[in-house]
Amino acid sequence: MYELAEILGYRVKGFYDEDDKKIDTMVMGVRVLDKFSNLKKDEISQKNFIVAIGNNKIRQTIMEKINKLGGITPTLIHPTATISPSAEIGKGVYIQANAYIWTKVKIDDYCIISPNVVICHHTSIGKACLISNVSGIGASLKIEDRVFVGMGSTIVTGVKVIGQDSIIGAGAVVLNDVDEKSVYVGVPAKKIRDI
Repeated sequence: MYELAEILGYRVKGFYDEDDKKIDTMVMGVRVLDKFSNLKKDEISQKNFIVAIGNNKIRQTIMEKINKLGGITPTLIHPTATISPSAEIGKGVYIQANAYIWTKVKIDDYCIISPNVVICHHTSIGKACLISNVSGIGASLKIEDRVFVGMGSTIVTGVKVIGQDSIIGAGAVVLNDVDEKSVYVGVPAKKIRDI
């Protein structure tokens, strides 16, 4: 995310981390300033924040707090990503290199779309989802909030719904709808447990 921000003309002033041991260390030449939880409203208001946390629920919670306190969560789209002019992209969305977002796709707030992801036409992605690299998402389906799609997964056209808070394991091929709060793995993907 640091590199994506810099490519887009932002200058990263510092990092925040909840791990006390990381305070005052350097990451990519930039200092870890403090814990995010220590920031006050006036330190957040009207400032830009990127939240590069893979845990969907935590990322959503922090980004909603930033917005509530007047902070800005900019959408970052890599210049090599291809976005249809009819696609709708929410706030605080990160779309990485070579992603391809087709016609009438909707991506809600706080999502991460990793490199080389393809999302086919008329598909909607809920809040705070993470679609891992080299994944293919079929057409006209609904991915609900906080879904994690593992690396190299395929969700085929014909699937209607991927339930909220579910996990699709790396390399899975999803042929049927996915229950909420469930883990699916394999080819074809099968439910292995509830979350």
